[in-house]
Amino acid sequence: MSLTRPRRGPYPADVAVGAGTRSVGDLLAGRLPLAAATLAYVGVLHLVYLHAIVPTFTYLRYDYRVPDPFDYTFALALVVGLALVLPSRIARPSQFFAWTLFLVAVAPSIVVPQYASVLDRGEALEVACWVAATYLPVALFGTRRAVRGMLPGLRLPGTAFWTGFVAVSAAIYAYLIAVVGLRWDLPSLGDVYGVRAQFAETGTSHAALNYVVPVAANVLNPLAMARGLVGRRWVWLAGGVIGQVFIYSFTGYKVAALSPAALLVVYLLFRCSPRPAAALALIGTTALAAAMWLMDHLTSTTDYTSIMVRRFLITPGLLTAAYVHVFGDLEKVALSHSFLSSFSTYPYGKDPPQLVGTLFFGNPDTHANANLFADGYANFGYPGMALECLVLLVLLWLIDDACRGISIRVSSLILVMPVLALADSGIFTTMLTHGLVAAIVVCALVPRSGWEGADRP
Repeated sequence: MSLTRPRRGPYPADVAVGAGTRSVGDLLAGRLPLAAATLAYVGVLHLVYLHAIVPTFTYLRYDYRVPDPFDYTFALALVVGLALVLPSRIARPSQFFAWTLFLVAVAPSIVVPQYASVLDRGEALEVACWVAATYLPVALFGTRRAVRGMLPGLRLPGTAFWTGFVAVSAAIYAYLIAVVGLRWDLPSLGDVYGVRAQFAETGTSHAALNYVVPVAANVLNPLAMARGLVGRRWVWLAGGVIGQVFIYSFTGYKVAALSPAALLVVYLLFRCSPRPAAALALIGTTALAAAMWLMDHLTSTTDYTSIMVRRFLITPGLLTAAYVHVFGDLEKVALSHSFLSSFSTYPYGKDPPQLVGTLFFGNPDTHANANLFADGYANFGYPGMALECLVLLVLLWLIDDACRGISIRVSSLILVMPVLALADSGIFTTMLTHGLVAAIVVCALVPRSGWEGADRP
């Protein structure tokens, strides 16, 4: 293993091409497609919510009210403003991370509370303002590498890294099989709650499961799939996919079952361009949501929009409002259920996701795991949102340092699952339990060469 400072050479986006030569009109014209793509994205979310989700899932608190015209216009302006502040091209892993989080958590947390009647209109607009204000520093500074050289370069030779990877993976799966056994019947994507309840019960007696499973699902299996996709090593790709299916079989985690598709989409995005336009990611996500709506229409079901749109794009926004609704008048938990438990006593008999599941959804068995904005509010109110975004900002700098010298395609594939986990968990839980820190360590150690085509468009 070599211990060196990371290479100081810039990412492509660090070099301004033609800086100072473009007029204000040119800059505005270049941003118009991005603004239009952002409006199209939130517009399709609104239509799918109103016409596909509300009629079927009202009993789950997906209800609708006509948004106030002024408030909704202001909320849309906040979403577009954030999109314009974010880099217009994705050239570094921090930018991929920030844009993905914008799609799956930030934009929904701003617009969904405006037409879901969880909060009154004034509270919904307040939530939108706080989400936008706290994410603004992430968009401005977290994606632009304001601090360099935070991490030393820790590079393992390729043979040593991949041999260690196989050994660690084999040990983890041997443990999982010993604890949960092999499952040959996969649960339906529409009915996983019994499997999840059984896994939660198993986790109480085998506490290590709660840490081992997320590392396998969010770091190890995606890394295997990344090597398979980029290098066309089909055995590695198959191994990662099988690993995710196995984890889904005993956890019921839909994100594990759908993760191969997510990695394929990211892989194709960077096949189109080594520095894809952010508008392309917005257009692709919008087209996917519209396609799921069309598939529901053709099949006379709600399965496609429920799994792909409701679960991954709408629910994070609804839960941000739900957490503000539940914890608005309750004592904030101040991380007393987490790593600050030694300094204060947790005031409730259930953890925050179960508490929200009981008080908002009316089901004590519901674990309403939510994003960093919801988690931050539960811990410290609106300042908690700012705290979690500040931690995220620093983590984005660390991510760029750890990924120095890796193709953006490879680093983005490694980071897909941790960023999706952040749409369902607070920043500290994602770091310590859901594999974000582990992914950063992997990026610091992974070989810089031998990916066979990782650097080609």
